[in-house]
Amino acid sequence: MTRDAAPGHDDIAAAREGIARRLEEAETVVLTTHVTPDGDGLGSAIALCRHLRRRGKEAMVINCSSVPHDLRWLYERGEFQVYNGARHEKRVLEADAIVATDIGGSERLGKMLDPVRRSRGTKIVVDHHVYDNDLFDLPLITVDVSSSAELTYDLLRHMGARMDRHLAEPLYVGLASDTGGFAYSATSPQAHRMAAELLQAGVDPHSVWRKTHCQVPHGKMRFLGLLMSQLQLEHDGRLIWTSVDLDFLRLNDTVPRDAFEIVNHFLHVKGVEVGVFFMEITKTRTKVSLRSAGTVDVCRVAKRHGGGGHRFAAGCAIDSMGLAVAIPHILEAIGEQLPPVEPEE
Repeated sequence: MTRDAAPGHDDIAAAREGIARRLEEAETVVLTTHVTPDGDGLGSAIALCRHLRRRGKEAMVINCSSVPHDLRWLYERGEFQVYNGARHEKRVLEADAIVATDIGGSERLGKMLDPVRRSRGTKIVVDHHVYDNDLFDLPLITVDVSSSAELTYDLLRHMGARMDRHLAEPLYVGLASDTGGFAYSATSPQAHRMAAELLQAGVDPHSVWRKTHCQVPHGKMRFLGLLMSQLQLEHDGRLIWTSVDLDFLRLNDTVPRDAFEIVNHFLHVKGVEVGVFFMEITKTRTKVSLRSAGTVDVCRVAKRHGGGGHRFAAGCAIDSMGLAVAIPHILEAIGEQLPPVEPEE
């Protein structure tokens, strides 16, 4: 499904009905999300998994990579496992249905892509990223919502789910995560209505905030501080960026996923329109994370290099480019999109 083919209201309703019917028929369901799960992908999968188990289904979230420490409280024993071919391949291949949430493209299934592609089960995706669908039989995809959690919430209501804290809490994490705490431009009246209904179902927002945002180890906070001290400004302070190489990670005993969190702080700097973070993957491969304050469509730059995301939050991995080449290349591309500075009167 491409952006030009984005579905209308009737298409979404029909897709939701088709997915609900298939999940009701299924006996075994495997749920999954993208590599390095975030609150939206994981929260959506966990909530749907719990409802299916209540309906007597054999359901489990199996993912290509582990969950960051600050989200591991979201799942209970037996709900989530990291994919291991010897243990899980047969289960994936023989499942009646596979449900992927918030993946942003089939390649982000990582090492689960091959077994999911070979599975006999109906392949379902629930997502608010638009991309060419080369895998899924029943796609529920639209950019006209705040999050995949919002789509999952509507699907669960359509399926007659009993919305209590057990289902509401992971959905709230997903909603809060992808709206930036209800600050991003995709935050709609419907998103706030959904939040209110989740609170009525028993979610304690302060408890969720403490468990999600107040668990940063001292070493990680120190590392982020080191990266902050290296921030550089371009284009009259409207573009901010920094980078990290493998040696810096090793020296500070830090994993890449911890470093990428810094990009979410870039737009706090006064006057900044775009923030860019560069990560060395190998000497010839660079990962780039981009954030926009709302003027520049950073997804256009990411797509040009095989990536994707949203208009104001996107990323890509550039092959055949080390840091020294990738940095000026991407900064030039962003600079071309920045609007001209208006002269002071």
